[in-house]
Amino acid sequence: MSAHFTGKKLLTIVGATASGKSAASILVAQRFHGEVINCDSRLFYRGLEIGTAMPSEQERSAVPHHLVSFLSPTESYSLAQFLADARRTVLDLHERGTQPVLVGGTGQYVWGLLEGWQVPEVPPNLELRTELEHELEERGVDALYERLEALDPQIAASVDAKNHRRIIRAIERIASGTAQDHREAIDPGYDSLLIGLHVERSELHRRIAERIDQMLASGWLDEVNRLIDDGIDFSLPAMSAIGYRELAAVIRGEITIGEARERTIRATNRLVRHQNNWFKQSDGRINWVDVTDGDLSRVLEPVEHWLK
Repeated sequence: MSAHFTGKKLLTIVGATASGKSAASILVAQRFHGEVINCDSRLFYRGLEIGTAMPSEQERSAVPHHLVSFLSPTESYSLAQFLADARRTVLDLHERGTQPVLVGGTGQYVWGLLEGWQVPEVPPNLELRTELEHELEERGVDALYERLEALDPQIAASVDAKNHRRIIRAIERIASGTAQDHREAIDPGYDSLLIGLHVERSELHRRIAERIDQMLASGWLDEVNRLIDDGIDFSLPAMSAIGYRELAAVIRGEITIGEARERTIRATNRLVRHQNNWFKQSDGRINWVDVTDGDLSRVLEPVEHWLK
């Protein structure tokens, strides 16, 4: 018999890429009368279904999913917009007596919601952005990151040192005077349970390689070709999703499919290390569940105990 939600509870499932988050969220939502709220920034975009391991139409029909495949790759979507949409969705689910299940590996989005960050919308500073892009071209991303560190080491520590778009955006926020936004948090008012899925490193690496091979076998190259045919600019933020630019290079004849596969595996493993910085094994707020053997049913017991 399914347990039913009572109260303003927010269940969150986090973990590294390929740890089983999506499957675990569906399992939990089916058992506890829930609906899934996506917190993976690459799953916002239509047309990137294969390369982002987006939940299938069958999975989304079995359990309602929110904030999935609702943007064109040409649209921008900020942290502030996500927080507004996610809070609205959580409130709607609470009012309907449904358990919200937040799931994803984008740490900034997860903690922003759970910690009640207040993030104002900041319009781009085009003059400053042009200056920063010139600096990026002339001196590289490391120099840009050093500039951010000099301005605010704490903010720099929360930004991927190789993601030049996030670095530029952080510098813009500092220049606008809104860089302290997430430190001025409010109590979000949720009774939260945060479940972390732990998978031993060697097994996770094996899963990542296997997943990429499955994506390629499922037509990932064709998906990239369709995006090119649709005129999508691969310099857009949405197209920084791992593997898409690599496969576009294959289509242009610049690298082989084998080289693209290896680059994608390496980039995914780098992403895992970055995710581990957001979700640490030592973080007492996270209830870690070892699912190295693939048994996701282990997440059900702590959830049921929490709901009771």
